[in-house]
Amino acid sequence: MIARATALGLVIPALLMPSCNSKPTAATPVCHSWLPAIGSTAVTLPSGSGILVFDRLDDATTSDATWMWSGSCWSEEPAFVGHPVFGPALASDPSTSSVVAYGGWDATASDAYVARYETWQFRGGRWTQVLGSGPRLAGPTAIDDPRLGGVFLIGADADTEETWLLSKSGWRQLHPEHSPSSRLGASLGIDPATGDPIAFGGFRIPKDSMTNTWRWTGSDWLLERAATNELYLPVSGIVVADRHSLWLLANAPYSNQVELWRWSAGTWAPVTTSTPGPRLLGFGAAFDGREILVFGGLDETPGTGGKLSTAEWAWNGKSWHRLH
Repeated sequence: MIARATALGLVIPALLMPSCNSKPTAATPVCHSWLPAIGSTAVTLPSGSGILVFDRLDDATTSDATWMWSGSCWSEEPAFVGHPVFGPALASDPSTSSVVAYGGWDATASDAYVARYETWQFRGGRWTQVLGSGPRLAGPTAIDDPRLGGVFLIGADADTEETWLLSKSGWRQLHPEHSPSSRLGASLGIDPATGDPIAFGGFRIPKDSMTNTWRWTGSDWLLERAATNELYLPVSGIVVADRHSLWLLANAPYSNQVELWRWSAGTWAPVTTSTPGPRLLGFGAAFDGREILVFGGLDETPGTGGKLSTAEWAWNGKSWHRLH
């Protein structure tokens, strides 16, 4: 926002005179409105406060953009400089004060599902590529795992879901005795109660939805059999942890109302809210240090015609409220 002022001619010279006690005033950061997008990839910043979002600004294949949410407004950061992709795995890496982006789909390919396998870091306001050999996985998802001391990654190989860890020494494949079946686009979150990574859903190749849930014990994957009831679980969703709980955000059938499930005692429990959530399809979501921010996607509110949404909504653990 640009401040504007007018003053009388006699007052202006006095205001322009330097003062021995004057201090430079910090420039107010530019606060942007969210530019509409669908299916944005988002992650909490390494500091634990704020969100980084990776997405294309529009249908142009070379418009990979980086945005940050401060808790009250958006700022546009330097754009991604690698090969244009969409849907990469994003994870914070507090050990390097960076955000890691791995893989994604080639945005320039005529076939929309050609996987890329590069690893990048966003740190100090710029993207740099992480060199060295690493995984070759499709439909990956990642999360910071403090217990393992790095970025925990899962993704589809030809036959199974592989598990990898990125630490300061580079990529290392983990070899659990059990693994989820091969899938694309599972969602990962850390259970605040146990510190265990929880993986939900995804799609079998080509596109059959899965609703089972797996827990990483620290050395192996365990199928949570109580959380496999396909009668009430959504066919896909975004898993997000705040400081107290692990949440699953997904669309209700037909209405596309964003509904909530809470991870408790080895299963997903539906949450009844006093205020209805937004009606969005293809939204992004992440924890900003205070609340879970929901943004973007198609506005499915009756009468809107399914327009791209520029609104931001927040879930504070008890109720929904709209920010902008």
